[in-house]
Amino acid sequence: MKKVFIVNPISGNGKSLEIAKEIKALLDNENEDYQMYYTSSPKEATNIARLFNNSIIYSVGGDGTLFEVINGIANSNNVLGIIPAGTGNDFIKTINNDNEFTSVDLCKMNEHYFINIASVGIDAEIANNQVRMKEIGIPKSLTYKSSIINTLFKFKNPHLKVEINGNKFDQDITILAICNGKYYGGGFKIAPNAIYCDGKFDVYLVDSCKKFKIPGLLLKVIKSTHEESKYVHKYNTDKVRIQSDNNVICNLDGEIFHTNDMEFSITGKKIPIYTADDKIKKLCKSKGLYK
Repeated sequence: MKKVFIVNPISGNGKSLEIAKEIKALLDNENEDYQMYYTSSPKEATNIARLFNNSIIYSVGGDGTLFEVINGIANSNNVLGIIPAGTGNDFIKTINNDNEFTSVDLCKMNEHYFINIASVGIDAEIANNQVRMKEIGIPKSLTYKSSIINTLFKFKNPHLKVEINGNKFDQDITILAICNGKYYGGGFKIAPNAIYCDGKFDVYLVDSCKKFKIPGLLLKVIKSTHEESKYVHKYNTDKVRIQSDNNVICNLDGEIFHTNDMEFSITGKKIPIYTADDKIKKLCKSKGLYK
């Protein structure tokens, strides 16, 4: 299969550009047929991926680049390749293996595809505010901590109407996470038992918490002990509906959406992922990209 590399050159503070140059040198040395593209604007990775058929489409960047590539290859006969050169790289932590191929459930929120985790609540607002912290000049190493502090001061538990497995909830929530993968937020293991190819979401609904209790809850998420909390309810399903009177922030595989009506589903289709321990993966491993 033809290899196509879609590179976000600013991902990982230039880490993606550096590894792309090394991949290019490796493949040029062996006269291998490939194409390499560098993105410069939103949705460009999606549009590039749609140009190809029967190819391995490599996402070279972080979770945002991966999200765009997924939306470009959904419903195609292409294979996904992942070179985790961003800052978070959450999805690869779930599927990192050395089989030649694996496959992942293709998930959908309204018209957008995703493969890892969607969330509404304080975690989504932290992700949204992290972008704002970058925009106002906070050093990248401090943006996540700054966003947590900023969000805690301003956060109000959103009121949602939620339907899960026929159960209907009409209440304030602190977190609602819809998980196909295990990790989000740069390594938070929100869904420790999620299986990315079982046709089901692991859903975590966290009841409305007082602000002074939220730091302790987030600490439990960091330690993956949050399922023990009386505020946390877990469900297993292939469909979730969320509605709200006002727009809320939804974090979809690292991309931010503002909407008041969301339907999440497992589409029944799978995306094949090329995970072989080949020369490209060995090069990436030597640079510390696969942990």
